[in-house]
Amino acid sequence: MDPRTLEFFALMAVSALSIVGGYLARERGWLREDFSRKIHWFTIVVLWSIAGFLALWNLDPVPANLWVLAIEPLLVVIPAFLIIPLAKAIGLRRDQVGVLALGAGLRNSGFALGAFLAYAVLPVGDLLRQQVGPEGMLSAKQVEELSGDALAYGMLIVMTMSMAVVVFLFPMVQHFGEHRKDDDSIGRIIFKSFVDWKAMLFYSAAAGITLAYLRAPRPQLIDDWHILKAFIFIGSATAYFGVGMRLHVDQLRLHLKSHAVLAGVKFIATPALTIGLLLIAKRVGLTPPPAMLEQTFVLIAFMPAAIQSVIVANLFHLDARMAGSVWVVNTAVFCLVVLPVILIVAPML
Repeated sequence: MDPRTLEFFALMAVSALSIVGGYLARERGWLREDFSRKIHWFTIVVLWSIAGFLALWNLDPVPANLWVLAIEPLLVVIPAFLIIPLAKAIGLRRDQVGVLALGAGLRNSGFALGAFLAYAVLPVGDLLRQQVGPEGMLSAKQVEELSGDALAYGMLIVMTMSMAVVVFLFPMVQHFGEHRKDDDSIGRIIFKSFVDWKAMLFYSAAAGITLAYLRAPRPQLIDDWHILKAFIFIGSATAYFGVGMRLHVDQLRLHLKSHAVLAGVKFIATPALTIGLLLIAKRVGLTPPPAMLEQTFVLIAFMPAAIQSVIVANLFHLDARMAGSVWVVNTAVFCLVVLPVILIVAPML
């Protein structure tokens, strides 16, 4: 098995064990459930911010990469609004409709799944064959460079997704949440999102992109000492440990119709929409998206709901327990059904 694929499975194992560890820590009284907020704060503000900075510093500085800024917001907004009538049709309450909209609009595109999976399995198919040298195979260095591009693209996608969530989804989920007189206006909520410490991930990513487009050389020791990978693994462990502390198993079987509707949108409608938008971009763009960006977009289109959907649901007074249940089941469907298909089919393309 390819070393990068082994790294991905190692990351999945670390993530799964971290969820179990967090669950046991809460159930046995070793840590209070609300301590998970501090764990996630440290994960986002420190670990993921550093990792995002280092990954995006490796981005190929060409204008065509900016197609992400046009495509990704549509991949947030369209699935989120598409699922609303479906959620109403199965009889969900107002606060539960908002939960499904969040789950549909937010994908697990970051280090904990999508971006690292792109690093592990890309490039594949025609793109890989196009890169083959005179000897009929890529050198280890060439493969690592292309995979690093996929990782950087994954992080650029997740950064753009985060921006689109603040601008487009926050007003929508406030509409479905419980309105209280002391709630902030949506304008103030958006402003606070950008000045909060948790916005550090966005600013560190912007710094990394800036250095990439200035063509500032990234220190070689980052690769030699595997610094980026260390932050990815540690950040995934802490993120999923906090998730485990919030997990309530008794909620998983209460929303079967919601699980089915969300799976249809996440694993069928969103990939189809992604491919359609990429085809449009290739036809109308003066500089079409690079092949590696296309592959990264298509791969990440199949990712399950993001853990941020649980966090935002809680913030806007939606059904937070349902949000946790929906996230767990959607991720399980991905791991048990969608991921094996990806790993089998991708090398054949």
